[in-house]
Amino acid sequence: MDLGLKGKTALVIGGSQGIGFGIAASLAEEQCALVIASRSTENLGRAEKLLKEKHPRVQLHTERADLSDAKSLVKISSAHTPDILVISGGGPASGKTLDIALESWDAGYNSLLRSVIVLTQMVIPRMKEKKWGRILNITSTAAKELIPHLPVSSAFRSGISAYTKSLAKEVGRFGVLINNILPGPTRTARLKELSEKNPRMVALMEEEIGLGRLLEADEIGRVAAFLCSSANTAITGIDLLVDGGYTKFI
Repeated sequence: MDLGLKGKTALVIGGSQGIGFGIAASLAEEQCALVIASRSTENLGRAEKLLKEKHPRVQLHTERADLSDAKSLVKISSAHTPDILVISGGGPASGKTLDIALESWDAGYNSLLRSVIVLTQMVIPRMKEKKWGRILNITSTAAKELIPHLPVSSAFRSGISAYTKSLAKEVGRFGVLINNILPGPTRTARLKELSEKNPRMVALMEEEIGLGRLLEADEIGRVAAFLCSSANTAITGIDLLVDGGYTKFI
């Protein structure tokens, strides 16, 4: 299937590693021009090298940006006019709900929910003018089913779900579609970090995943590429589980 992404430009926030990089790689495969943003200059350099090795013709720019810093988000979204916006944020503070400091709740709000609001306010007016746009938030199954010790993630990522549903109803008639992907346990640096605190975590997750294994970032990337494409003409305002059968809610 031709996804119709050739000639489109995608701004991928958090695209230098993990799921964000998997999405960037899938968009590059479809000949989409890329602007990849990350807090880490080192990770950006590594991502640029890998993408250019595999896709030497890809149009690629890298920018430093921080999801918790609204000024940097305004700057990067003003400097580019993306047809596609992908927001893939890192995990917030973990712990028992009442043990998490207020500063960590504030940080979670800024990096998860407020960042989505800032970026969509910046890019959607230009998408509406062009009568075409795709926005994709990478959140978590924690938006739908509680994960122990991740209350900040659940609180603000479920907020993204509500924001997305509301916004989708307002902008769909202008050709702008906005969705969320909720990945299941995926082989990323974040999961490695969490599993170091609980060595049994990965094994327990694999027992619960229908596939019997962790997901890979490129599996998320392929689904993301479709949702961001011209082939998707009718899916908007949804939370799409890409979890290998991990979650239990109906």
